[in-house]
Order: sequence, then C-alpha cells, then structure tokens
Amino acid sequence: MRKLELPLNILALTTLGLLGAPGCQGDDVPMATTAIETSGDGDGDGDGDGDGDGDGDGDGDGDGDGDPGDGDGDGDGDGDGDPPVVDCMGQLPPASEGVCDAQGQAGGSLLILGDVLGPETMYINGGGVLIDSGVITCVGCDCAADPVAIDATLTCADAVITPGLINTHDHITYAHNWPIGDGPDRYEHRHDWREGLNGHAPLPYSGGAATDDILAAELRFVMGGATSTAAAGSRPGLLRNVDTAANEGLPLQPADSDTFPLDDASGIQHDGSCNYGNNPTTQAHVAGLDAYLPHIGEGIDRYANTELVCTGINPDVIEANTAIVHATGATLAETLTISAAKAQVIWSPRSNVVLYGSTAPVTMMDTLGVNLALGTDWLPSGSMNMLRELACAGYLNDVHLDHHFSDKQLWEMATTNAAFAIGAEAGLGMIKPGYVADLAIFAKAGEQGHGAVVRGHETKVALVLRGGVPLYGDAALLASDAVGGASCEPLDVCGVAKRACVADDTSSTLAAVLASADYPLGFCPDEVPIDEPTCVPSRPIEFPDGPTDDDLDGDGISNDLDLCPLVFSPLFTSGAVPLWDQQPDEDLDGLGDVCDPCPSDENDQCSHAAANDFDGDGVPNGVDNCPHDANADQADDDQDGHGDACDACDLQNPGLGACPTSVESLADESHPDHPEDGSPVTIKSVYVTALRANDVGFWVETGTQQPFTGLAVFSNGNQPALSVGDVVDVTGTYTEYFGLVELTNPSVVIVDSGSPLPFSPLVVDAAAIATGGPQAEPYEAMLLQVEDVAITVQNADGGMDFDEFTVTGGLRVNDTNYLALNNNCPVGSMFTSIAGTLDFSFSNTKLEPRDAGDIVWIDCNPAP
Repeated sequence: MRKLELPLNILALTTLGLLGAPGCQGDDVPMATTAIETSGDGDGDGDGDGDGDGDGDGDGDGDGDGDPGDGDGDGDGDGDGDPPVVDCMGQLPPASEGVCDAQGQAGGSLLILGDVLGPETMYINGGGVLIDSGVITCVGCDCAADPVAIDATLTCADAVITPGLINTHDHITYAHNWPIGDGPDRYEHRHDWREGLNGHAPLPYSGGAATDDILAAELRFVMGGATSTAAAGSRPGLLRNVDTAANEGLPLQPADSDTFPLDDASGIQHDGSCNYGNNPTTQAHVAGLDAYLPHIGEGIDRYANTELVCTGINPDVIEANTAIVHATGATLAETLTISAAKAQVIWSPRSNVVLYGSTAPVTMMDTLGVNLALGTDWLPSGSMNMLRELACAGYLNDVHLDHHFSDKQLWEMATTNAAFAIGAEAGLGMIKPGYVADLAIFAKAGEQGHGAVVRGHETKVALVLRGGVPLYGDAALLASDAVGGASCEPLDVCGVAKRACVADDTSSTLAAVLASADYPLGFCPDEVPIDEPTCVPSRPIEFPDGPTDDDLDGDGISNDLDLCPLVFSPLFTSGAVPLWDQQPDEDLDGLGDVCDPCPSDENDQCSHAAANDFDGDGVPNGVDNCPHDANADQADDDQDGHGDACDACDLQNPGLGACPTSVESLADESHPDHPEDGSPVTIKSVYVTALRANDVGFWVETGTQQPFTGLAVFSNGNQPALSVGDVVDVTGTYTEYFGLVELTNPSVVIVDSGSPLPFSPLVVDAAAIATGGPQAEPYEAMLLQVEDVAITVQNADGGMDFDEFTVTGGLRVNDTNYLALNNNCPVGSMFTSIAGTLDFSFSNTKLEPRDAGDIVWIDCNPAP
C-alpha cells in the first residue's frame, strides 16, 4: 500500500522560485510572441467564420450574432460568450499509440502537452501544464522552456487536459443499492419516498455499504475523470473526500454535508410553518465553516418550498459559504434570496427527474447569478459517475432548456463552480499555477474543447492524476517510465486496456473491489447503463408524453399557451400541497420566470450579479485573485496568486499554501503573531519527535529545546508514513483542542528522512511540568525527561482506569503514544528516568513515553 500522504509541496513554489516565471502565469497573462489569440479560420478578420466581414457569424453581413437575443455575439445561442483561445502555434506529433506519448522518468517534474482547459482560456496546439512536487507550476505555451521541465513529458496531441472533476454531492455509503431505472413512482417531496408519506410507498434501500463497495463507487468516479467528492462517507485512497478527514492530505476544513438541516429526518413536513425539529443547524455553526452543503427544498411541492423559505429566515443558513443541495422547490422569491446571499446550488438533475419528474429551475438561477455545481446524488436514483451526470445535464440542456448552457458552463459545474461550492477554490478545480495537480486527460475523439469532457466516456479518459500521482488511465501510459504506474492493476474497459491503481492507493485490491461490487464499474459508449435512472422529465398526470411538435420542451403545455415554449416550465397539480397550478410569471409580462431575462421587471430593465463573478468586479471567478472581494486592479504585491485585497499574508503562499508561521507563535498565546483559532498555517523544517498510537497524530519540535517550540499534530488516522527524526513541513489548521494547541487536517511534506533525532529529551523537574506547574505550558508538546521519580498514585483516575499513574511532583504518565504502558506497578515503584512528549488532556498535563526505551525502571516494569 502506497503511503497516503499527499505528495505535494505547496510551498515548493516559493522555495523553488516558480511563481512569476515568464510564460507560466496562466489565464489573462501575456504569452510569448509565438502564442496568439486566434480563431483559426484563415480569412484574416480574426472572427473564425471565414467570410471576411469580421463579425464571426459566417453570413457576411457584419452583424456579428446570427442568434438574436443571446447578447454575447458568439453565434451559439447560449449567451455566455466563448472562452478566449490562445494558439501556442506548436505542431504536436500524433501519439504513436493510444492518446499520449510518454518520455522520461517519473519521480520529478511532469510536463503534459495538449489542449489545456484553463478556467477562462484554452491553450491549443501545444498548450502545457507543468507539475512539480504534486503542484501545478506553469500553465501556457512556454512551459517546455521552464528549467524545471527536465524529467518526464506526456505529449497528447489529440486530447484535452482538464482539472479533475469534482462531485459535490453523493451518499456513497448507499453504493451497494441497485439503481431504480424509470422509478416506481413520481413523488412530490423526499419524505414521500423516504418515509412513505402522502399516499406513496417508500423506496427500498439500505445504508452501510462495505468498504469495497465504497471503493467501487469511488473507482467509478475516478474512471470518469473525478478526483474529489463530497460523498457523506469515505474510505482512504482514490478520491479526495472533502467532507471528511479522508481528503488525501489537503489543508482544507471538511465541508459539512448536512442532510437534515431542519432536524426533520423523522419526516416532518410543513406548509407555511417553520416549526421543524428541536435541533436545527444554527447560523453560528454555518459561520464557522468554509463550505456548508445542506439538503434544502428537495421536492416540487409547498413542503419543499417552505424549507427554502424557513432556512432563509430563522435560522438563516443560506450564506455565502452555503451550496444548497437540490433546491428543486425554489420559486423566484427563494432564488433571489439565494442570489443575494451569494449562495450556490448543487444540481443533481438525474435524481431529481427520476424521483420528482422535474428538476431545479436552473435557467432562472443562472440568469439571476446563482453559481451552479453538479453532483451525482447516489447510485439508486442518481448517476454512476460525473460523466453520466454531465450527460443528463447535457440532454436536459439540449432538449428541455433551449441550449441555455454552453459546453464550457456545463464543464464549469464539474470543475470551477464545484471547487467554489466545496470551499476549495484556492487550490482545486482549476488549472492554475500554485494549484494542486488533480488532472484528467480526455481524448477528443471528434469533440473540441470542453465538449471532450462534457460528452466524454471512461474509455476516453487517458489518465487521472491526484496530486500528480496516477489513479487510472490507459494501460501503456500508466506503465510507462514517465508515469510510473506499472504496478497499477490491469482493467479492460470495453476492449480498451486500462489500469486502475487500487492496490497502490488503498488497503484493498481491484479484484476485491470487482468481486464486491454488484453494479458494474462502467458500460461501453454505445450502451445505456443497466437500469440507469431516467433523465427524461415526466409525471403521469402533468406531463406524461415528453417533447412533441406541439410541446417542444415537453412540459405538458402546448406551444401556443406556454409562457416559455422552449424552456421546461411545468405545472404541478398532483400531490398533497401543489406548488403552483399555473406557470410562474412574477412580472406578468407574458414571459415565464424560467425564460425571462428580468423575471421581476415587466419591461426587462434589470441587472443581476453574474454567476461567474461573485464580487462584481468584472473579473470572472476562475481568474479573480480575490473572487469574494472586489478588486478590478487585481493587485498582488507578493505575486502568489492571492490579491492584496484578500491576502493576509505578506509572504508568498500560493494555492492552498498557508502563511509560513513559527512554532513559537502558535504555541505561545502571548506571541504578537499568534493566529486566530481555525487559521491555516504552515510550519517548516521541524523534527518529528514522537508518533501517537493508531496513526492519529504525531509530535514535532523545532530542535532548539527552548520554551514554546513543540506542537501536536492531529491527523485522525490519515497519517503519512513518518519516523522519529524525520524533518517535515506541515500545513494545517491551527486549533486549540480543550487546551492543547494542535495542527489539524495536516498536509505533510517529508524534507529529510532516515536520520535519528539530533537531540535528546530535555531534562526537567517533574513538579515544574505537572498540571499547573510553571513550565507546563511553555514545554507543552516538547520531548522531555524526568529523573529519579517514583509512583505516588497507582491509578491517577480514581474510580476509572485509563492506565495512567502519577509520579513524584504530581506528574501524570499516560499511554497515548505507547499503548503497552499500564498502571499495574504499585506505589513506591522507582524509575531512573521517564521520557516522553508533554501532553495536555482532560485538564491535566501528562508525560507520554514513546516506547520501552523511554522508561528506565528499577523495581517494576510498567510495560511488561
């Protein structure tokens, strides 16, 4: 099993001087003179149509749109404007086999050449992404000239390089259930199928998926190009689980996937009342999170709508860090509330359609400036991976939503927008210098740009990297010296030889995962997955027929009567408390809310925040160095990608890199640079002095043995392979846990390994470090030694027994590091010395020996 630490060095960008390198700046930064922004049509007017009139529509009349009403002038009818394309003017040779040719040796830098999907710019004909120490260090046309690009190169002439997809919503502990196909019923609210309410029978399902079933679900996601998920459950390895501690070493606070924010799991439903359970999620709880992902308004009736109303009032949990899961019960009023709060919505269209026959009003949400991300929901009613969810979203967009979204916008729902939804926008979901190298390579297979991902398939996924480490891809590519994945297990995907790195990255194997998984890992491109939940909207009473010539959008309302004849806007007349019985048209202008550019103004005179510009400064979210703070000038004095308007650190800390901090400033609350609880911090070149039992953490020290130079690190079981004496850099969250200063959610980089600790335990007086002693706090977490002591209390905890004893001076000795230690020695037992790290737990200072060598006993061995 490969060690589970993230092979990143987020601070390497600063150390190696890789920020600010010419030609490696990414979006909206001038490229070398050989790189030009181009349309490639050959007529000399730069518009891409070949007619010479300069308008880009191909009709020769100079009007520039060809699609009245969308306002963007790009001729595709979607209204968003096509992304800039930078032609790197390179002629990459076609791959000799498969999708990419590989040269060089893994273990150092990795340069990937192809078409790069940046957050706002595509680099074609030789675009490059350079990875070093698991971090992206260069994006653009000149990465091959970077002095770091000397080790391995992948040349992928007919492929796109995309950020790894992010699945923002799943319930992975239900992954052993079989999909429901077309579904046995159409419901109005989630409690109808959960609890069998309002005349509906409950869906049969169960929780508690086995480890290999969960890993099978994660592998399905990985095979579809995903690298992260918020899945309300996890197992170590494969995906980053961003709502648990199993995020594979990222210094991120876990997102809170809150299934019942109103404490309504028992099936409470209200029409107009907010009197739900006694323990709803509070506004104060949400305020302490980086990302809050609550299920609200899942349904199409007034019960669902009331949830959205109530969570926007008391307690108000719809905040800027909130991404609402589903929100299918939203009307214009609730959408305006979501938009005003800068909150986001996670869209699970397949699950919505099969359960309720309809989905969230996403066209209206987008028009009103609500950021949309995608999530699969769960295997029973959702999609097996993100590519199938994109396929569903694409179908709805093409057939029922009048092509409202471009390929780029759909792709953003699984990348850029998804990163913002989970609170990881500083380091995931985008190809930018300083960002984590979570990447996927998709064969174009006749598609262009974002379409290669939106209409992608597992067979077309040539490589998936998490932090630069391979997880899945073409067999020959993974087995190459340049990728270094020869130990990954072979897997046939529709006749295409692949490899999956299950045994390398988890405690299981591909064979065990395949044996455990009832549902297949994938299906061939010409197959519809078995019993895949339908994505075709229908309800037996309101709209049973789907699209017809007389009802083009399939919402059950004939074209001549439909207020949005091309955008799905059905009536809901069945159920206990129908949401509406006529098409919503708030401003009574004859345009329904879901297709009205100004649904609150009959004269269509309005302005709304743009979904891709949270702070309204004119800079799109994906390239804004302060996306939540308006700064049109994008000033960034330290050139670390964090703008001055939002960068509290005077030193370079690109991506997810925390501000470099001294151990002393963390350990000493009186230090002038002492951070606030919850701050992201980085400490560098500290020594590992001890390991806690069961891989839950370790202890570090600067080596000076001065007061306030030790720290505890809590890894919660997701611990890298460390040894005492290792020199490490640690990035994590500063936390004071019941009086003990800790770093939590750590990302660890081993700077030096294999050498013994260069200092011995510091000899101190036992009474001075005992609970309340004058040196107890200054020497907390440091490696200490007391001498010539005897047991004064055999069981330090009285009626309870936690294997603690007390020695001379009132100092407790405990077994946090060394589980073999017990308290069987009688009072009076003597010790020449006892060493260990100084802990603080349950209001007491405790010395924690590391092993038998730390205990020099005279007449009784406390660890026989």
